[in-house]
Amino acid sequence: MPARKKTQTVAMGDGYANVLANLATERDKASGGMYTGFMYDPMQLLASYQTSWLAAKTVDAPAEDATRKWRQWRTYQSNIDKLEALEKKLKLKQRLHEALIAARLWGGAAIYINQQDRNQDKPLNVAREVKSLVVLTRNELMPEAIVTDINSEYFGRPEYYSLQTTGNAPVKIHASRLVVLAGRMQPKGAVQSAEISWGMSVLSSAMDAIKQLDSVMANVCSLVFEAKVDVFKFKDWASMLSNPANDAVLARRLSLQATQKSINGAVVIDSEDDYEPKSASFGGLPDVITKFAENYSGATGIPFSRVYGRAAAGLSGSGEGDERTYYDSINHMQTECGEAMGLLDECIITQALGSRPSNLYYEWRPLRQLTEAERAEIFSKTANGLRALAGTTAGAVVPLDALSDAAVNEFIEQGMLPGLQTAIEKYGSLNEQEDLGDEIP
Repeated sequence: MPARKKTQTVAMGDGYANVLANLATERDKASGGMYTGFMYDPMQLLASYQTSWLAAKTVDAPAEDATRKWRQWRTYQSNIDKLEALEKKLKLKQRLHEALIAARLWGGAAIYINQQDRNQDKPLNVAREVKSLVVLTRNELMPEAIVTDINSEYFGRPEYYSLQTTGNAPVKIHASRLVVLAGRMQPKGAVQSAEISWGMSVLSSAMDAIKQLDSVMANVCSLVFEAKVDVFKFKDWASMLSNPANDAVLARRLSLQATQKSINGAVVIDSEDDYEPKSASFGGLPDVITKFAENYSGATGIPFSRVYGRAAAGLSGSGEGDERTYYDSINHMQTECGEAMGLLDECIITQALGSRPSNLYYEWRPLRQLTEAERAEIFSKTANGLRALAGTTAGAVVPLDALSDAAVNEFIEQGMLPGLQTAIEKYGSLNEQEDLGDEIP
C-alpha cells in the first residue's frame, strides 16, 4: 500500500493577487505606499491662509455662504422685528461668521456669551441679559478634563475651559457660556485628551491639493517667460567665452543684436552665424490646470463654479448639480451651528420677547438666487395653493382668517408683494376688517 502524502496547510489571503504582474506581492510598487500623520502648526496654517488665495477661499467661502442669507424667524411679525433687532445689536451674524472662519482655519473656535457675570465658572443663566458676544479661538481657550460621568450632559467633552489672558491668571469658563464650533470634526477615538472638543483645520486634508494647484500655476507663470527664446549661434563662441578679455565685446554684440531687432523687427547676423527662434507650446496646459483645479474642488468640497465663478471648461452642464450638493453641505453646517447656538438663542428669545412662544422657530434662508421667472412661478403656485385650501365653500378646508394671515406672512417673507406689510398695518388683517364691519351700523 503506497504511503500517503503529507498535506501542508497554506495561509491564503482574501484578495486579488498576480505573481507575474507583481500585484499584491512584495515587488508591487503600490504596496510601499502608506499614509502618515502630519500636523500643521498654527503658523503654517496662518501663512498659507495669508499667502495662498486657494487656502483663503477654502476657509472663507463656506463660512461666508453659511451666514450670507442668514435665518428667518417664523412667528408674528412684531416678534420677528424684536428678535432681528437684538441680533443686530449683538452683531450675531458677524460674530458667527468670524467664529466659523477661525474654526475652519485653526480647527476650533467659540463665541463667549458675555452677561457681565463675575462667576464665569457657573452655568449660563438664560434669564440674564446678554451684553455682547466675543469670538475666541482655540489658541486662547484651553479645554480642561473630559467628563467621564456617563450621566452628565457633558459626557465625552469638557465642562470647563480656561481662557489664557496676558499677565493675568487663566479665567475658568463653564462650557454653557460658549458656542463651541469645530472646523472639521475628528472621529470618535482619534484623540483621547481634552483636545477632542476641538476639530481639525479644514486645510489639513486639502493642503496637498492646494499646493499642487499653486505649484502648477507657478510653473505655468514661469513658462510664460520662456514662451519665446531667441537662439543665436555664433562662430567660435566657446573659444571667445574662454577669454575674459572678450566679455565687453560679447556683451556689446548681444546688446546690438537686441537693439536692432527691437527697432526694425529684423535680425542682422554674419553669414557664418545662425539664428533660430524657439516657442513653447501651451496646447495641453489648460487641460492639465483644469484637472488640478477639479482635484482641489474634490478635496475641499467647493464646486469649481464657486471658486472660479464659472463651470469648468470642456465639461457639459452648468454645474448646478455640484452647486446643489455644495449647498446641502452648507445647510448641514448651518444645522450644526444652530445646535451649538441653542442656549444663546434661548437667551436672545427671552431677552427680546420676555418669554418663549410655543410656536416660535426659524429656518435658514435658501442660498440659491431665484430668477424673475422662478419667482413668478412660485407666486402663481402659492396663490393657486391658497385657493385650493380655501375650498369652493369659503372656509371649508382652512378658516379664511387663519389662511389670510398665513398668506400675508408667506408673501411678505418671499418679498413678492412690496408694501404689503405696510398696507396690512394700515388697513388691518381680514379678521380685523370683519370686526370693524360688524361695528358699523
